[in-house]
Amino acid sequence: MIRIDKIHIKEFRGIRELTLGLKGQNFAACGPNGTGKSGIVDAIEFALTGNISRLAGAGTGGLSVKAHGPHVDSRNKPEAASVTLDVTIPSLGNKKAQIRRTVKSASAPEIEPADKDVIAAFESVNLHPEFVLSRRELIRYVISEPGQRSKEVQSLLRLDDIERLRGVLQKIANTCTKDLPGLERSERDAITNLLAVLDTAQLSKKSVLDAVNPRRELLGLPPLTDLEANTSVKDGLTTTTASAPGRVPKVQAAADLATLREALKALESASFKQACSTAEANAAELGKDAASLNGLSREALLKSALELYDGAACPVCDTPFEPDAFTGHLSGKLAHLEDVSKRREAIEAELKPILDALHAAGTALNTMIDYAGLFSPKIVATALTEFRTVLRGRYQQLQKLLPLDDTRAVLSAAHSVPDMEPSLAALTAAIVAIPEPTKQDAARDFLVLAQERLEIYRTARLKLAAGKVRADRATKVFTSYGTVTTTALEKIYKDVEIAFASYYRKINEDDEKAFTAKLMPSIGKLGFDVDFYGRGHFPPGAYHSEGHQDGMGLCLYLALMNHLLGTSFTFAVLDDVLMSVDAGHRRQVCTLLKEMFPNTQFIFTTHDEIWLRHMKSEGLIKGRNFAHFRTWTVDLGPTEWDDRDVWAEIEGYLAKNDVRAAAALLRHYLEHFAKEACDRLRADVEFRGDAQFMLGDLLPNATSTLGDLLKKAKVAANSWNQKDVVECIGAIEVAFGEAKTKTGYETWQINTAVHFNDWADLKREDFIPVVAAFRAFTDAFGCGTCNEMYFVAPDRGRKEALRCGCGALNLNLLRKGA
Repeated sequence: MIRIDKIHIKEFRGIRELTLGLKGQNFAACGPNGTGKSGIVDAIEFALTGNISRLAGAGTGGLSVKAHGPHVDSRNKPEAASVTLDVTIPSLGNKKAQIRRTVKSASAPEIEPADKDVIAAFESVNLHPEFVLSRRELIRYVISEPGQRSKEVQSLLRLDDIERLRGVLQKIANTCTKDLPGLERSERDAITNLLAVLDTAQLSKKSVLDAVNPRRELLGLPPLTDLEANTSVKDGLTTTTASAPGRVPKVQAAADLATLREALKALESASFKQACSTAEANAAELGKDAASLNGLSREALLKSALELYDGAACPVCDTPFEPDAFTGHLSGKLAHLEDVSKRREAIEAELKPILDALHAAGTALNTMIDYAGLFSPKIVATALTEFRTVLRGRYQQLQKLLPLDDTRAVLSAAHSVPDMEPSLAALTAAIVAIPEPTKQDAARDFLVLAQERLEIYRTARLKLAAGKVRADRATKVFTSYGTVTTTALEKIYKDVEIAFASYYRKINEDDEKAFTAKLMPSIGKLGFDVDFYGRGHFPPGAYHSEGHQDGMGLCLYLALMNHLLGTSFTFAVLDDVLMSVDAGHRRQVCTLLKEMFPNTQFIFTTHDEIWLRHMKSEGLIKGRNFAHFRTWTVDLGPTEWDDRDVWAEIEGYLAKNDVRAAAALLRHYLEHFAKEACDRLRADVEFRGDAQFMLGDLLPNATSTLGDLLKKAKVAANSWNQKDVVECIGAIEVAFGEAKTKTGYETWQINTAVHFNDWADLKREDFIPVVAAFRAFTDAFGCGTCNEMYFVAPDRGRKEALRCGCGALNLNLLRKGA
């Protein structure tokens, strides 16, 4: 993963152009709604993934990155909409890299340096778009339905493929097992056909050799002493004769035709008809309980539900159940399903001989259809071919059994055989017309046909053996996979559960030190209960407040990400989260993030200035590592509380002789400035419960505090006999005093301008000196080198120093011996 050093956004979403320096540290973007904070989140996500999740998914129909990623005025210039990130990659020894992506080429980022390690690092981030957590997404983990929560958590942990793979493995195992009966029938029919050629009742090495060797002797071929897997019974025949018999063997063809007639006759027999009738009646009876039959696939689910029932609610549907009612309800269902299952097995057993007969008839048809093509001229066997297709359909339906109505329809007609006598008669006549072969020709035909059917048998046997191995292996794989993944998932959830509870205790240690939680995976769902002050475990939405639920959502997210990425969890964007959490618990969140995730860079967005101050005062956000937006316009995008922007904008108003607007902006800025100055200088301010401070509540306090700090620093410098420092402070005091005097701030002329009335009208030339005076006055609160406002260190406890960001000013406040 990465840490972001700098973001440059251009013509993207609501931002025309913006550069933010994050320095690889925690960062916060604060401002009222609609000032561009979310644009920063979108930009980070886009740069790293090429996507903007806010424009994708449910409820975003008609929106797309390509059409709506650029600023509205640049929608026809997607190449102008770009985001560039300068990053540090900790796993590569803090290597510096850059990624730039334009909306036009969203799928092709420009990466520098483009070496494989850097590319791999960015690809890794791309695989984890969950580095962004928004407030609306917290609900996914805390109060969503168990089934949905399971999906969300499994998706975050990259576990969602597990269930899909489990289903695939089960399907493979079932298919392999279902293939076995067909393979067994093929082997059995191959044996029957081979025995018919050999004219023997039992297949063994001896019976084969006893049938083959006399023919070989007749042809002057050496006898076979053994029959291995690759032994050819026609070994020694000339190649041409051996590979292409070129004619129908008269004797065997006659025997095979007789076999077909017997097979067809068997289909029309009374016993077969009775078997079909019995199976059809039982299928009809079972069909009366079709719902239960179709529900047999849920038998395992019901058994699991019975095992996982916690005495309160169904683990599958969360419906509350009393213990006796639940076990009785499911036990009744299971007993009924067990009865249905037995009846289904009984029908499948009844269908087995029917399937055998159909398969045998099909095999016999295949043999005679092949013969028909060898005669010259060929025998037309259309009737045989069509009936073979009919038999195949009957066989396939009876194999799968469901739907029962279709099976019943097949059984009611399974004994019907169309009139194929013209084709059979033609075959008979053709066979009769075959000249009687010589003994040598008959022996040669025998060996060729025996070898052919021996190979068919060997192939069928190998397929059956392979099928058994495949079915056994597929079943073992499915079973092992289920056992291993279940165990692994339970451990993962347990680890997450422990981490989540510890995080939550950290931010609620004042009153929930014994807090515990339960993550309960079960059958595609994930239950989530939390302790409520020792009164038991309940879903988070049951008794905990919305603020606590927000905290839980963050803690569960952190636990999941920590488990997923471990030491690679170096980067997260928390978009407007914790809005329902009170000040005290937010401070605890700051402590949690600092102590438990010291190597993770958190990027926050918030509209709450108090939350921003908490982050700063708790040291989660250091120095100027934040952007404080004040407004947004479609033409300019977000505007920070930045001196350059404010003064330029004020000058713009004055250039248009709009004194009212210039005065209002100056007043607004001074309110912001005064808050910032009081915070950084740790000024004493009269407490207000509603946190609504007026300019008069803050600016005088900030001004007097800076004056007091300079005096205190001068006293300290004198105690240390630092004359050069004393002189420096003296110069600052003089400049500060002059700036203060020029504003005439005690007369609050600015108020006159803000409350713009006809009787207190100010002209442009009247207000220009006011602006210049306040600009110099605010400049006096900061460093001329780094332009950062002075601040007191440390931010709590005894005031020890007055400093600026670059160190150009670092005044000791402690006297010698103090």
